[in-house]
Amino acid sequence: MGENMTPVYLQDSRPDFAPFEIDCGTIPAFRYRGNLRSEMAEGRIAASTAIDLLEDMLMIREMEEMIVTVRSGAYEPLAGFNYRGPTHVSIGQEGASVGACSVLILKDHITSTHRGHGDSLARGCCAIRGMSIEQLRKRVPHSTSTTQEELLEQALEEHVYRTIAELFGKEDGYCRGRGGSMHIADFTVGHLGANAIVGGGVPIATGAAMGLRYLHTGGVVCCFAGDGAYCNGVVLESLNWAAQAQFTNEMAGKHPFGVPIIFFVLNNHYAMTGRSDREVMGVSHVAQRAVGFADNRMHAEIINGMDVLATRDAVMRAAQGCREGQGPYFFDVDTYRYFGHSLSDPRNEYRTRDEEAAWKAVDPILTFQKQLEDCKVLDEQGIAAVVKRVRDRNARAAVRAAQAADPPPADVIKYMYTDTFVDKVPAEFAKVEVLEPLAPIKRANGEITYRDAIKEAVIEEMLRDSRVIFYGEDVAEYGGAFKLSKGMLEMFGRERVFNTPISEACICGTAVGAAMIGLRPVVELMYMDFLLMAGDQVGNQASKWHYMSGAQVEVPMVLRVSVGAGKGYGGQHSQTLESEVVHVPGMYVIYPSTAYDAKGLMKSAIRDNNPIMFVESQGLYNEKGPVPDKEYLVPIGVADVKREGSDVTLVAYGPAVPLALKSAGRLQAESGVSAEVVDLRTLVPLDLETVLMSVQKTGRCVVISQAVSMGSFTGEVASRVQQEAFDYLDAPVLRVGAKNGIAPQSHVLEAVFYPRVEDILAAVKSIM
Repeated sequence: MGENMTPVYLQDSRPDFAPFEIDCGTIPAFRYRGNLRSEMAEGRIAASTAIDLLEDMLMIREMEEMIVTVRSGAYEPLAGFNYRGPTHVSIGQEGASVGACSVLILKDHITSTHRGHGDSLARGCCAIRGMSIEQLRKRVPHSTSTTQEELLEQALEEHVYRTIAELFGKEDGYCRGRGGSMHIADFTVGHLGANAIVGGGVPIATGAAMGLRYLHTGGVVCCFAGDGAYCNGVVLESLNWAAQAQFTNEMAGKHPFGVPIIFFVLNNHYAMTGRSDREVMGVSHVAQRAVGFADNRMHAEIINGMDVLATRDAVMRAAQGCREGQGPYFFDVDTYRYFGHSLSDPRNEYRTRDEEAAWKAVDPILTFQKQLEDCKVLDEQGIAAVVKRVRDRNARAAVRAAQAADPPPADVIKYMYTDTFVDKVPAEFAKVEVLEPLAPIKRANGEITYRDAIKEAVIEEMLRDSRVIFYGEDVAEYGGAFKLSKGMLEMFGRERVFNTPISEACICGTAVGAAMIGLRPVVELMYMDFLLMAGDQVGNQASKWHYMSGAQVEVPMVLRVSVGAGKGYGGQHSQTLESEVVHVPGMYVIYPSTAYDAKGLMKSAIRDNNPIMFVESQGLYNEKGPVPDKEYLVPIGVADVKREGSDVTLVAYGPAVPLALKSAGRLQAESGVSAEVVDLRTLVPLDLETVLMSVQKTGRCVVISQAVSMGSFTGEVASRVQQEAFDYLDAPVLRVGAKNGIAPQSHVLEAVFYPRVEDILAAVKSIM
């Protein structure tokens, strides 16, 4: 072990019970006391930039007021248009979104929320204003304009058009109508998507920032989320994740930088109808959340979100701090939304008119207009001209969007998966640093264990591509609960192999974010049961973003989960839950049964650009099999006939395959029945053709897995066989699985809970 690689678990942590006190420090609030006059005098803002701030705020308000009036039928340019979709407007919050985005640069990123039209418009406008002529031409490729001013105006109108088109569900929308307002994204300007799950985008933002830290891009992530999100478990996990000491202390190796993320809390004081402060939280300010996660309180600060210059100043400071390695930052941005949660929410049941009037008196647009007039940047006529320009632009874009083509119905599930694969690693990522070479895995007669086959695959792919990183609970010095990653930390260093908090949702969510910005994370969940802790990040995030973005982004991540059935671990460590993942389209599911397949499929999974659930049987970890010591891949979505037969087809996957093979041997020996065993290997995509070819030959089929039969994927296979090979069947398709109950701890009960050879024999005999 290297001189500076002393295992953390060997470092001293001795008892010391001397009395002491912890000073949690103070959190500054509303420290910004400047205004447009002082900003201009200090050279921190130009008059033209100030006008841009006003225009961008007006663009957000005009578009969102259009949504309100279109819904009621009162928007004159679209009289009679039937707008269908959510209406979560952020009117009143424009100063927060525009101020924050105005100081971000093109290599920065944002994530947003279901109320994220304003964030999306602001990010796009500010990014477009910072583009060169060549970049603007790419935004409006059909333009014949030659000046930057003309191209800029056309690009801004195209931005509004594509935003409205997405709200209207049109093919020209940013997400081709697949995402709509609550999932709008523009990955070309670093907008990683709005999220309809409250708080669902926060771990994605954290993972993206972690990835930027690893890639040394100098980029920053600004994570927009509402105050209600900061009562959510995965959001609190994300705060802890971003503040981990191992990113900044002696463990960090050559790059002791903090995670470059700004947690930008759009605190409009209502999670939906419930008040965050004085009702559903025990702290008086959301900023106090940060105190529990970092000794420096994440530089927590309370910002006046109704002042576009205050939010601009805060994010300018934070972005610079992040680029210098001082992240994360936490801003509690005090703002207000004038409308209810949605237009079906009249808000009069939980708000007072006086409260609304008080907030409207400090409206971010009106107060900034006055500053522009006071500083003689614009007079009344100048402001009116900006308002008219915004209104006319919006109306043209809205009419065009309403008339735009809908997505073809035949493409309803287009973009569910990507068909891309990393055949060749880009040169900048093919150079891999190895700290301490790991001894090759020893083979006996060409065989290694299932566990070592997976380990060898991950190591080979990490040696091939520096974008592959590996993390999970206890995977570093300890080598993981099943010692699969032992030695990998010493080989690749903590930037590529590291422990995580016990935060399954955040493990999965950060992998989504890291994948979105170009990494290829392989993460471990230890037991598949823990997948239930990460349900949203797997089922709503990893699985859906390629589709919801209209194929703007790919999410190449591998989620390793182990199944411990048959080890006496009881109801919370023994579940086989692949059927839950299969039921939410968008993720591949792989479940190998042999060492050879485990290695070849893991290598294919890491190179594939889809999110992949890789299921591993703990019962097979020590099983040996022949595994070549040369490069090979096993294709995803191709089943394998493990044993030829003529009388009955046994379809299985994972640990049910060796069970099926034993059963086939018994059937042949005891009754002369010739059973063919088909190993699915991957459940999604499903190679039904191989199964059907076998059933057409044998006329009988039994589908087997270790999962409980109720709701099992075996039912899907049986149904498809019954439907598509009915004329070839001589008997009903049967299924064999675990009992429809909870796995017991008792070895006596467990022995009859999971499927046995006798169960398979009985099923086959009943249809012979």
